[in-house]
Amino acid sequence: MKKRCGMLLLGVCLGMTSLAHGVDAVEDEWQKEVKEEGKAAEEDFAVWKSTGKVPESFDDHVKRGDRADLVERIFSNDKLAETEIKSDLPAAACEVTIRDTAPLETTVKESGEHSTVWRRITKDRFEIWTPVSGKLYDAAGRLLTEAKVHRGDGWGREWYGAFLPDGRWITTDIDEFDKEVTAFSAKGKRLWSVKGSKLIPHVNDETASLSLIAWARSDQSGKAWIVSVGSEEGRGFVKLTPDGKWEKIADPWPECLPQQLRSRGMYTNRYTKSDDGKLMVNRTEAGHGLGVGWPHYNFIAAELMIPSGDDFGILPDSWSVFVETESGPINGTVEERKEERVWLFDAQGSFLHWIKGRTVGASLASGGLWVRQMDDSCVLVEKGYTVKIRQRFSTKEKTALVPVELHDDIGLGMFLIGDQLAVGTYESGHGK
Repeated sequence: MKKRCGMLLLGVCLGMTSLAHGVDAVEDEWQKEVKEEGKAAEEDFAVWKSTGKVPESFDDHVKRGDRADLVERIFSNDKLAETEIKSDLPAAACEVTIRDTAPLETTVKESGEHSTVWRRITKDRFEIWTPVSGKLYDAAGRLLTEAKVHRGDGWGREWYGAFLPDGRWITTDIDEFDKEVTAFSAKGKRLWSVKGSKLIPHVNDETASLSLIAWARSDQSGKAWIVSVGSEEGRGFVKLTPDGKWEKIADPWPECLPQQLRSRGMYTNRYTKSDDGKLMVNRTEAGHGLGVGWPHYNFIAAELMIPSGDDFGILPDSWSVFVETESGPINGTVEERKEERVWLFDAQGSFLHWIKGRTVGASLASGGLWVRQMDDSCVLVEKGYTVKIRQRFSTKEKTALVPVELHDDIGLGMFLIGDQLAVGTYESGHGK
């Protein structure tokens, strides 16, 4: 018996050893292919350098060879060093008064962890939501109303809830998949409910998607909610008033506060518009396969592939379009964030400059873009791609703060204190 067991164990060990060798062989073959494709991409790049034309095979070679660096050199006209925005300004200390804190993530029964969301809904109102609670603040960071959401087995979809400036609020998914909007008073009294299928009925194939409430938020006047009805591409949009009345609208974005929305749409097809609606930039990416991580951005006169390109937006007055690379978690380490980049283009799609870091808000006061750098200081990239302001944020007790989102026209921001989000106010010097 012992001999048989010993032979069996030997067979298992030999099998595992054989399997390990097989895995190593596959990895070696894959690494060999990546190296060969990378070399082919270099040859294509050399052709571009000598002729100014990119070979048709280039896209496929860089993807298979993982040569994002060559793509960046081409769309920057091989001037990455010359176009990098750097600042040697000393960081001015900026003192923040912490008004409230919120968790980075929360859980709801068995549905797992959900990230806290925050939105500036009007010029003087700001909200923070988890699946089970919402908080409404004024521009000075004062807590005005707190909503307690008593759910069944739902979790609120990705938007959780939405206030109006007077404290009334709505949510969905009180019970999982309820597909309805439910409204509450500022004191939490249930007012009314309406089904998504009633807001926008299913009348043809264009409205065949599920009548889920995809998202909602206050309009910029603060007098109604803008509600997106439908899963996937959706059924459409309505403006919903506190008395439970609604009207269908064609375009929801002009109804909302400018510069608070950035890109929107499905993860494979997203777009953004300028504040005046005249300029649009579109982003497309494969849902699976080789094209994942290699999205294309369509400008007025150009289409560019930007490796790991993620969120994007158009700055006030449409003087620049920014595209940021896929960023790590907001509380990530420097190592996790080392590939963070913000690429800056004109409306036509011509590359102009880039800067290390991640965006933390457009400046409504100056029209510029706030960028959090590797050392957690923030610089303001202004028109002309100059940097004249660099700030480092901390509490009155000199506890360092990591900026997450800045609203410099009212001097209100979101910051990290350890693993907590914090609402804080500061003297911005930009219109507060």
